Amino acid sequence: MDIQFNPKRHLKICKKIRKTHCLDRSKCMLGYVNRSINSCLYMVDYRKQEIIVGNFSGQKLAGFPAALIRKEGLKIYDKILAKGEKWWLLKMNREAYKIFHQHNDLETRMELVLSFDLKSKKPDGKEIILHHRLVPYEFDDNGNVWLALCAVSALPLTHKTTKACIECMKTGKRYDFVDNKFVPSNYKSLIEDEISILSYLAEGIPIKQIAEKISLSLRAVERKKQSALEKLNAPTQAAAVYKAKGMGLI
Repeated sequence: MDIQFNPKRHLKICKKIRKTHCLDRSKCMLGYVNRSINSCLYMVDYRKQEIIVGNFSGQKLAGFPAALIRKEGLKIYDKILAKGEKWWLLKMNREAYKIFHQHNDLETRMELVLSFDLKSKKPDGKEIILHHRLVPYEFDDNGNVWLALCAVSALPLTHKTTKACIECMKTGKRYDFVDNKFVPSNYKSLIEDEISILSYLAEGIPIKQIAEKISLSLRAVERKKQSALEKLNAPTQAAAVYKAKGMGLI
């Protein structure tokens, strides 16, 4: 599963969904996905301040069992966050809310991805870093996020220079959380070869054939592909192609 989540493919905005949403079905879906990937995927209900987890007993967040997460809801973070992290989380969430509401178009809002890292403590007292990636799932009638999907894993998901960032999968624009506020990222533009490589990858052409087409060694193509992924802050080749398309580069 692509940890970026593809909102265009998986998520949809419509009143019918808001009226007929079945939480039991969502719990079954979350349980199935969590058995398939190496991360904890849950849903946040901002109306009820609840965390919705999948229907199986093995799911844990920072070592805490699913039953306790269901009981505590978002208050679970009072138990698992290291000293000082809750204040940072609340501040970051307030600033992320401001960026979210700068985008009036709901389809664009749906493609905003919030990534952040939290230092947490397990039941045995050991500290770990939890990497979160959160995307809107459903909106209420006022355009506010009602439900959001959140993936938590041990994989680093945020930009190297910040503990939190917001990316728009539609436009490729990114904001980094610096000095307690989100600011536009210092985006590094792609060079011509990097754009060509992503264009060929989007067509499904293998790296070896791409090297022949642009008259570069296989090693050089791999290096330029990796450079493109880093500039786009994309963890996978597929995510880089998706972002490049959204930005109109390919």
